[in-house]
Amino acid sequence: MSNEILHRRIEAQFNSLFVEPPEVPDYVQDNLRHPLREYQSQALKQLIYTQKLDNADLSFNHLLFHMATGSGKTLVLASTILYLFKEHNQQNFIFFVNSDAIIKKTYDNLTNESSSKYLFRKEGIVIDGQRISIQVVDVFPAFPDANTIYLKLTTIQKLHTDLTEPKENALTYESLENTRLVLLADEAHHINAWTRRNKRKLNTREYEERTWENTVNTLLQLNPANRLLEYTATINLNQDVLFEKYKDKIVYQYDLRRFMNDGYSKNVVLLRADEADENKMLNAILLSQYRKYIAQANDISLKPIILFKSNKIATSLSANERLLNTVQGLNVESLSHIITLGHATYKHENSIWSKMFEYYKDQPLPEVIRDLQWDFTEETILNANDKAFLSEDNALLLNTLEEDNNPIRAIFAVAKLNEGWDVLNLFDIVRISEGATSTKTTTDSEAQLIGRGARYYPFEYQEVRSYTRRFDLVQTDLKVIESLHYHTINENAYIKNLEKSLESASIQVKEDEYDRLEAKLKPAFKKSPVFKNGKIYINKLEKTTADDYRTLSHYNVSTDYEIPFETTVEQHYGKRMEQTGGGQRHEVTWHVDRIYIRKAIQRKPFFHFSNFKAYIPALSSMKDFIESPNFLGNLTFHVTLPLELELHDLSPLSKLKMVEKYLDYVEKKIKANYMKERGTPVFEGVAMSEMINDYYIELNKVNAKVSNMSETLQKRNMRDNHWYVYDKAIVNSLESTFIDFINDYIEELKKKYQEVYLIRNERKVKIVEINGTRGFMPDFLLYLQGEDYTYQVFLEPKGGHLQLEDRWKEEFLMSLSENENIEVLSENEEVRLLGIKFFSNESEKKKEFREDFKDKLL
Repeated sequence: MSNEILHRRIEAQFNSLFVEPPEVPDYVQDNLRHPLREYQSQALKQLIYTQKLDNADLSFNHLLFHMATGSGKTLVLASTILYLFKEHNQQNFIFFVNSDAIIKKTYDNLTNESSSKYLFRKEGIVIDGQRISIQVVDVFPAFPDANTIYLKLTTIQKLHTDLTEPKENALTYESLENTRLVLLADEAHHINAWTRRNKRKLNTREYEERTWENTVNTLLQLNPANRLLEYTATINLNQDVLFEKYKDKIVYQYDLRRFMNDGYSKNVVLLRADEADENKMLNAILLSQYRKYIAQANDISLKPIILFKSNKIATSLSANERLLNTVQGLNVESLSHIITLGHATYKHENSIWSKMFEYYKDQPLPEVIRDLQWDFTEETILNANDKAFLSEDNALLLNTLEEDNNPIRAIFAVAKLNEGWDVLNLFDIVRISEGATSTKTTTDSEAQLIGRGARYYPFEYQEVRSYTRRFDLVQTDLKVIESLHYHTINENAYIKNLEKSLESASIQVKEDEYDRLEAKLKPAFKKSPVFKNGKIYINKLEKTTADDYRTLSHYNVSTDYEIPFETTVEQHYGKRMEQTGGGQRHEVTWHVDRIYIRKAIQRKPFFHFSNFKAYIPALSSMKDFIESPNFLGNLTFHVTLPLELELHDLSPLSKLKMVEKYLDYVEKKIKANYMKERGTPVFEGVAMSEMINDYYIELNKVNAKVSNMSETLQKRNMRDNHWYVYDKAIVNSLESTFIDFINDYIEELKKKYQEVYLIRNERKVKIVEINGTRGFMPDFLLYLQGEDYTYQVFLEPKGGHLQLEDRWKEEFLMSLSENENIEVLSENEEVRLLGIKFFSNESEKKKEFREDFKDKLL
């Protein structure tokens, strides 16, 4: 037997000439709330491949998805339910896990249409024109409805008890003998104690878990059509006994190493310091506020969370109180002293602290203090150690931390926040009153917490929401909102243990220091006529004026607005959360009453007329804004309601909340679109020597002890490639492949053109869509000088995960050679502008690029 895991063998099959990998059916993506990422789609393809094989019932009835924390295993699970229901007539699903917290989360994920975490299409699941419902059950019906998926959500402990101690109206082995089942095991590593035992005697807990494993295996064997699908991020395949059990079952593997390397996580940065708790906590909240201010300055909505982690409850409660006292006791003199001292300490270091203290040096400290005292109070700090924490209200606060109306900014905890805790806007983890005696068990737990905190926060920037890091290779303060900082002591024994734990968990950690990668223009190129006399052509921009903004549509704001009625809209924090099951919905039209618009405007500071007038000069009064058809006079909502509700059933507060949600959308659009410069079809030359010069990139140093990953960026020597204008190419793997492609065609290009130069555009050359405000900076320019024309070719390598959201860029590039209105202002030569399709590693896209490249240039 091969020692390769199943995943590798399927990959090899997909790469062979004889196997056509299956496609993800359209009905799967059409019925999901979020688009499948490339790796999630691949996971589903590999599952589909196994289930189409003749021996699926024997060889592929038990499979495992080994996927990193934060990689969206539950979306893959939701996709799997749709696929097995449609293609294999599977209707009965048992989801089990060892924690009640994950049961509640999964209930929201799979059945609660009003939850922000719901994974299926909000409007309902439709397959082949039929509406499909998901019904939560305790036992499966003898006569199931053909258009219903039945789902039982339970803990593994309860499932085991129900089956081994039969009761009335509960599952029994006997009742399930003639029922086809799909078993969905989340955090599946918990059911493997029996397999892990080796020859060692089991303790009581492990003996109990052994029986869980037997229970699951018995259920699987009841029917040949049954399936067991496991999902976990933490299975230790270095254990021989586990490897032997799972090597033929791991249908897809996407571990944390790949997940972080592909940019789907925050960068994890260690901050080591020997400081008193008060100083460490104060620095952490200053750093958290610095993140908030940087986000605000770039029109990014962000409420960063800090986790203060202690080993003892008493320590945590005390630290909580001390932080509150420190914040309330701040005054301008004390904060000024802290900032001056911090600036002097770090000003010669290239670290986050030097950036932060430099920033605060120029800020009005009374306002900084006011913000700190507003953001860090008893109401905005949650202590997860308090007995009251066990209440449903606090659990709700903890599981909705990303939402705008959740006030929490900091959490104090000992050990409650592990599996099942999803938070994307956690940016600082601070260890409090720590000693150097931490065991490997403790640091393993911390590594797991860091892995959870490293989940990426998908924010919207320049009207684009990204789910991967975008500032690794860019000199910008925005790097701080793509980083998780772990604040800890600088003590050798503890750091050694932590490094071992992080290495075991495949977590790439960076130090709070930077490597500087430099690329210099080659002397020969600087002496060439092309550099001395050549030009780079970019399109002229025209300023928009107040006259361009006379209606809301000029800000890209629609007054015909679709909005789902959220059943939790009236629930305040501190009140019990309302839960409703799934069900059919219908759409009603509401011509919004002006009384609600007036009231909502009063509650939104942005819309106070003195502030608002600066953004909408065409306004003469708020009455005009509310009543004019150019603004909110014809505001219409299309509200999606549960079938049993009508518009008149909604309370005034529910309606007001909808209008407030709409005004949040209006505010974001107005700020994003007001007085931006617009692209024109007129391109004019700028001296090449102004646009192209030496550049450098700073990267966090990777902790070599912790990371054995390849760095996402590589420095490639280009001295012998005379067509490349820099001595080095600082590129990622896709860009390096692109350079290889150009190298393969250099000789053909040189036969046709007198001068051939490939230029890396390091955030200098920007083009803006014609009659629009969106701009971008193509990664490369190809300069070609022929007998009749000089060509400026814009080239852009593009990873698969960005192809869809950046399609407008490709369309803009392709239009450059086709738009009759484009005018190139050049003094003494004919200049042609060309855009080529995106370069990609995907075979079909690469083929399209190659054909377009050869067609236009050769």
